[in-house]
Amino acid sequence: MGSVDNWITEFFIRRGWLFGQVLRAHRERGIEEARLIAVLLEKHGVSKGSRVIELGCGSGRISVPLAREGYRVTCLDISPGYIEEALEYAQNMGVRERVEGVVGDAWKVDEIVEGGYNAALMVWTTLIGYKGSPETDIELLSRIHRIIVPGGKLFILRHIDRDAIVTRNAQCRMDIIASDLGDLFVIEKPRFDPVTSILENTWIYYKKKGDELEYLDKQGFKIRIYTVTELIDIASKAGWKLEALYGSLNQDPFIPGRTSINAVLVAD
Repeated sequence: MGSVDNWITEFFIRRGWLFGQVLRAHRERGIEEARLIAVLLEKHGVSKGSRVIELGCGSGRISVPLAREGYRVTCLDISPGYIEEALEYAQNMGVRERVEGVVGDAWKVDEIVEGGYNAALMVWTTLIGYKGSPETDIELLSRIHRIIVPGGKLFILRHIDRDAIVTRNAQCRMDIIASDLGDLFVIEKPRFDPVTSILENTWIYYKKKGDELEYLDKQGFKIRIYTVTELIDIASKAGWKLEALYGSLNQDPFIPGRTSINAVLVAD
């Protein structure tokens, strides 16, 4: 699959049009998720009108409807194509004046945005684990810390829990996962190594034509997965303190092995 940076560039830029179709298919869901995130933001002191940055925003499925909820949102993504789509989406949603698009590497976020944000978001297992080591994740979270105001918040939402992967593997082997996304059909072939905690996945894309599937292409990625304890420990080493932990965007209780990680952290 090549080096770490190579898979990121390949997945999100060179062949980003493939995953871009998945992001577009999730836009309606993104509107509802943004509504729930807005509730969560307000609960934790990030009021409407605050400056928020979403790192790894994709084509704005969360950022744009979050702007419609009343926030001033910076969309940051490594893919120029995704940011172009996000700004077009913002224009169509009537919130272009509240959405800023920035193309850049999140691991250099403190070098490419001015800072002063009230909160940062990472949604749907994004960025953390991409480079495969706790050290690079501590660096990432440290850089995010530098652009947040004192007492500001970091929301790591819908993040996969290592215990959930282990449980799923024990109950039913993760050989194939199929997703019907309207005109798009995606098959995932995940493999998890419990020794290294590396999840390697191949996504195969098909276009639906009536009852037939037309093969489009495939792409792969490799990320490190953490338990909630490991994730909180990494965050603490980057200057973050856990404020709350939930099992979903609905603020259900977190249950190891059964729910996703939805962590709210405050800048020490």
